[in-house]
Amino acid sequence: MDEKQDTGSERTAAPRQTDTLVHHQAQVDQLKHALREAEDKYRKLVENANDAIFVLQDDHIRFANPKALALGDMLAEDLDKVPFTAYLHPEERDLVVQRHTKRLKGEKILNMYPLRIVTRKGDVFWGEVNAVRIEWEGRPATLNIIRDITSQKIIEQHYFHNESLATLRTLSGGMAHSINNLLMGIQGRVSLLYRCMPPNEDSLEHLKGIEACVADAARLTKQMLGFAQSGKYNVTRVAMNTVIEEVVRAIARDQRRIQVTQGLQTDLWMIEADRLQLEQVVMNILLNAQEAIPGEGRITIKSENFELTEGRDHCRAMRTGRCVKMTVRDTGMGMDEGVRRRAFEPFFTTKGIGKHRGLGLSSAYGIIANHDGLIDVDSNPDKGTIVSIYLPAVDA
Repeated sequence: MDEKQDTGSERTAAPRQTDTLVHHQAQVDQLKHALREAEDKYRKLVENANDAIFVLQDDHIRFANPKALALGDMLAEDLDKVPFTAYLHPEERDLVVQRHTKRLKGEKILNMYPLRIVTRKGDVFWGEVNAVRIEWEGRPATLNIIRDITSQKIIEQHYFHNESLATLRTLSGGMAHSINNLLMGIQGRVSLLYRCMPPNEDSLEHLKGIEACVADAARLTKQMLGFAQSGKYNVTRVAMNTVIEEVVRAIARDQRRIQVTQGLQTDLWMIEADRLQLEQVVMNILLNAQEAIPGEGRITIKSENFELTEGRDHCRAMRTGRCVKMTVRDTGMGMDEGVRRRAFEPFFTTKGIGKHRGLGLSSAYGIIANHDGLIDVDSNPDKGTIVSIYLPAVDA
């Protein structure tokens, strides 16, 4: 009897154990499925992120998402063989390495900061890095997220540059008017001295010398006002090609060593401008180009119809739409980045004291700004300079 009861109990327990195992296996399968789904979600997030995400350990990249790999293609042939410090801008390398070392030690430091990254071609772009300490395969590492903020930095630089130029324009305008008042006083007293002196007096030559200096100073203040002025004198419809051709003819007679080539679009749109001021702009730019060429060389001047669209970093200060673009390219000495940024500052020059007043491009900048246009300079040492002007076009 007892044996029959034991057998019955065993038969009853077996299905229960089987049910328990099946239930347990179902829970395991559910957990595995949930884990796979979670891994798949995180994988999709990491692989499709617009930011570069990578793990840095022992100065090398151990894991990288597609965006980081694309970034790596710009940096080095093999990310595993090149230390991350090779990508850092020299001016920031020591600081970034110091922060990375402190972060690995567990010290609390700034997690997010901007830095410059150098590609294998030598190009520099700005990135915003967000880094935290993690454990990777049982050892300390950092999880890094880098976002390209180059466009944002360009906008900031243009904004501060334009603000600085606006201040300089205000100061230049006030100085020019004050100097003109002084020149008027000097010229008035010279005129009185002319009346008091005999016709054959030797001192008359000195008065003529003073008048020549006054005239030279007046031309200088006129250029300062060109940089600072807040208005246009005589606005009419102007054909940019005609202005270019007349100025080129005027300077070509005095320059035989430099070849001037024109590439002007025949159906160029009309603009509204002060013709004399526009001639001064073209003249100043061409004279600057000539002075930048130490020996024989070439200047190419081009005009074209241009549709200014949104998203152009260097044209954000100008409204979008139809415009006329003039480009002057020279084969001169070029400028480094430090000089290029100061090219529009009045009296800034690299030619030494007394050799050049440094008002050509600053005057052109003021005039173009007052015509709701834009002037931009692109230059590299020993590769020449390109000056581009954009002016709003008018309907035919």
